[in-house]
Amino acid sequence: MPVSRSRTPTLSTIVWLIGMPAGAPAHAQEIWLVPQQGLQNAVDRMDMFRPDAPWKNAASHTQVFKFYANPAFNVAPQMEVDMVVADLKRRGIAIALEAGVITGEPKPRPPCGGWGLVEGYGPLAMHEVIARKIKKAGGNVKYIAMDEPLWFGHYFKGGTPRFPQPGCRSSIDEVIKLIAPALQVYIREFPGVAVGEIEPPAVAQPNWQNDLTTWATDFRATLGRPLAFVHIDVGWANPDASQHLRTYYAYLQDLVRRRLLEKIGIIYNGNPNDPSDAAWVQAARDHVTIAERDFGLHPDQVVFQSWHVHPTHAMPETSPDTLTSLVNFYVARKSSPPPRRGNDRRQ
Repeated sequence: MPVSRSRTPTLSTIVWLIGMPAGAPAHAQEIWLVPQQGLQNAVDRMDMFRPDAPWKNAASHTQVFKFYANPAFNVAPQMEVDMVVADLKRRGIAIALEAGVITGEPKPRPPCGGWGLVEGYGPLAMHEVIARKIKKAGGNVKYIAMDEPLWFGHYFKGGTPRFPQPGCRSSIDEVIKLIAPALQVYIREFPGVAVGEIEPPAVAQPNWQNDLTTWATDFRATLGRPLAFVHIDVGWANPDASQHLRTYYAYLQDLVRRRLLEKIGIIYNGNPNDPSDAAWVQAARDHVTIAERDFGLHPDQVVFQSWHVHPTHAMPETSPDTLTSLVNFYVARKSSPPPRRGNDRRQ
């Protein structure tokens, strides 16, 4: 959505720029941005950290830039880390790391699970390297987003095409013990770091409510703080995805009321089989509409993230099929008047 070039901006332009509708109640909402990294890099990801990178408006509305801890910082040269940290500092955007924190110590590669064999695991030495590089660059990690430790540590059976290795199906108490060493690395180097997690809405698992309560309770007892957030990784292609999202979100709200959880987030992305960048971005927009307009959900943290083939480009923000365009879409949508309720006949 282009900004008006007139000398006197219209009210709608001003509202769009500040990202809040006139007269609307303030809502401390964070926008997170996460382009592909690693084997499926967005081709222009590193260009995002140049002063003239064409995502200026989206950057002004982005509070957090999340990196996959491996390989973004684990194998990156220090010069690249320095550049990333300096640019995000200049923009006032905080750093978050998505990390596999189930260490499996003292056995880095146990007969089940294990780094590179099942998601959610990572060797302790990797976390030491990452923390050291960011600190050397003068950076600060504001958030650690644990990569689905409850799902992959406790529920996951393994034997899938992507992860043929058996899952450990450890007890919740055991998973808590296995994540503690990696988390202590980041807490030691970045004392103010907030630790949360990403989880799928595992409502099909027996006793999932009790498991989630036990998990959050044990986490608080072990770390001395509640979970900072849970970001819901919705399997949007699942025909039951919408119902699972609503059910899981409602239970997370109960954990917030019980002071076992601080914030709730939703990951907005496309579908793994979307045939093009445009299709993926449109699907992500549709998922925002489903969650926030149709279901009335108001997440504290909004995460635009891709680990799929698409979109291949993060920029420019003015193109409708890039990742950064989703930030502008979201901000513009929030500043639009709400839909009419009286005779609203949604298809």
